[in-house]
Amino acid sequence: MKRLIKVLLVTLALLLPLTACSGGNQGKDNNSGEPTLSDDTLMAVLSGDPTSFHPDFKSDDNAWPVNQNLFNRLVKLNAYDQVLPDLAETWEWNEDSTQVTFHLHEGVKWHDGEPFTSEDVKWTYDTLIAEKWNKSDSFASVDSIECPDENTVVMNLKYPDVSLIAKLSWYGTFIMPKHLYEGTDTATNEYNMKPVGTGPFKFVEFQKGVQVVMERNEDYWGDKAKVARVIYSILPDPTTALQAFINGEVDYYTAIPTQNANDFDNDPNYEVYPVIGMNRSYIAVNIESERFKDVRVRQAIAYGIDRQMIWDRCAGGTGAIANTFIAPNTGFADENYQMPQRDVAKAQQLLEDAGFTKDANGIYFSTEMKFFDSGYFKDAATIIQNNLKEVGIDLKLTMMEYAAWGDTVKLNHDFEMSMSAGYQGPDVSGVSGRVGTGTSMNFMGYSNPEMDALLEKGVQVSDETERKAVYSEVQRIMSEDMPIILFMDNGSKIPVKKILKGTPYQEPTRASSSELTYVEFVSGE
Repeated sequence: MKRLIKVLLVTLALLLPLTACSGGNQGKDNNSGEPTLSDDTLMAVLSGDPTSFHPDFKSDDNAWPVNQNLFNRLVKLNAYDQVLPDLAETWEWNEDSTQVTFHLHEGVKWHDGEPFTSEDVKWTYDTLIAEKWNKSDSFASVDSIECPDENTVVMNLKYPDVSLIAKLSWYGTFIMPKHLYEGTDTATNEYNMKPVGTGPFKFVEFQKGVQVVMERNEDYWGDKAKVARVIYSILPDPTTALQAFINGEVDYYTAIPTQNANDFDNDPNYEVYPVIGMNRSYIAVNIESERFKDVRVRQAIAYGIDRQMIWDRCAGGTGAIANTFIAPNTGFADENYQMPQRDVAKAQQLLEDAGFTKDANGIYFSTEMKFFDSGYFKDAATIIQNNLKEVGIDLKLTMMEYAAWGDTVKLNHDFEMSMSAGYQGPDVSGVSGRVGTGTSMNFMGYSNPEMDALLEKGVQVSDETERKAVYSEVQRIMSEDMPIILFMDNGSKIPVKKILKGTPYQEPTRASSSELTYVEFVSGE
């Protein structure tokens, strides 16, 4: 009954002919033997308003799940950090790994009916590099891109880059429609807010603060989506989103609040999928500021925070304490270089060695942490504030909307301390995006020529033993310079309602991490 009411309400709101879910239309068509598509509407959750649906221009975590369904990449990344084919059906390297040739699927069309060709790939990546879009640093090894024919793309590299395929599967590498963007201002193009992709779903509408609506792409070149429509309800408050999920107002919700991570473990109505990824949380300081130029101050903060306390109180039993400087599940973490255990006396000694003295209140200096409102960040920030107060650092907390944080901290570098989290994979070289000079997420201003040389070498070495030696040195420098102060390897427990099947956690060989192509209802409500 709840589901029927929900769909009727959506019908009135959109004036679209929706059909209430029913398990009766699932399975095989008796005549064709092909899977029968449904008229169902899947209700999902976004935690905030997308600022743009251009998937490559700048980072936008609120648009990320939507864009995985509207657009395609050459290759894509599943929910368990494994690379899958996407627009590229196959690819091969030349003998010295300085050239990779991609063979594209044929018959692909944009949502407006225009044909997709290799020229769209070349234009996207050439423009991404020239205009320095969000992940342009992922293409540092690319010298030129050629299109021998409409279905072939050849990338010529400046040097061997064993990380390139993994980088192409991640953020900011979706292929864009050349015919709608060429010759325009990327930042203001009208299609940023009415996106046209090649993906399994088409964009219908975006109501700010309310919802994003997609419909099945009936002309999709690959497996057609099982459900006819997806509606993302925009629910910024995690408690509200969780209650909507439990009440049946939404069907699919993956950002379960950490304090509720274990709530579904023994519930027969859910299948729980535990995941520990390569997303890591850390404290960042503005290394260009006079105070934080001194590595001893950064080290003092590292000694001052209680990572165990943060994990105990904020993680809800998911994820792990970040001990190594490279994510453990890359296979390259070196246990010889680890984040320091909390030592208040050591932290104070480092501050005094850096020339600070306590005032009458026992404070060495005061500063401010600007951070965005996400998950456990507010609670973690409070713990960090209290930890550092014991050291003698008076920390003011300023919580911001994500978009405002991006403009203030990431773009304008108007901060002293901040907190962030991010993916450091799927290849071990993903760490370069945080600590390489001028890379997209190195908003701290960190730069070390020795580090940059190692990061450059790390993508050129294919022998695993030699690569491990290179990234061991990367971790040594990180332990000495403390460019980021890691505290959490983020994880989650994803409860999937048993009325659903085909979620990314159940279809790891076909779906990207937020792709809803294969999701279908297996029973009615």
